[in-house]
Amino acid sequence: MYFWSVFVHITIVCFWIGGIIFTAAVLVPATRKKLATQRGLLFTELGTRFSRLSWLLFPILIITGITALLGRGFSVQDLISVTFWQSEYGSTLFSKLIAFSLMLIVAAIHDFWLGPKAADLMKKDPNSETTYRYRKASSWGGRINLILGLIILYFAVSLVR
Repeated sequence: MYFWSVFVHITIVCFWIGGIIFTAAVLVPATRKKLATQRGLLFTELGTRFSRLSWLLFPILIITGITALLGRGFSVQDLISVTFWQSEYGSTLFSKLIAFSLMLIVAAIHDFWLGPKAADLMKKDPNSETTYRYRKASSWGGRINLILGLIILYFAVSLVR
């Protein structure tokens, strides 16, 4: 149980962080010049697909995280114990969970409000100041989520080392 839950957990994290890095390092630069006329459509299609899959995978991350803890020898009693959360392991896990919660909030704002609004504005009026502001805000949402993802990864590595 432990091995498979960790395997699935890490695979999903690789997909999620890798998708954000791909967007920032490959997709965004590629759409600045050569694909500029298709930018809105491209971000809408790819962003929507990535977002839908991510939101399907987030609950699996929670389930595999819990099963990994149980497989590592922690009991439900341990997880509801104040002593556990005051330990070094528990406080590191708590920090990871706070970062994950913040990431979910930022992802929800990005995926359900900023991103769709920016895409809609790009179709209607790609050169307006409002479109620019929403595109920038959406872009910052993605950057913040990448940073949060890397912070989560740092805490995850700390838990196993």
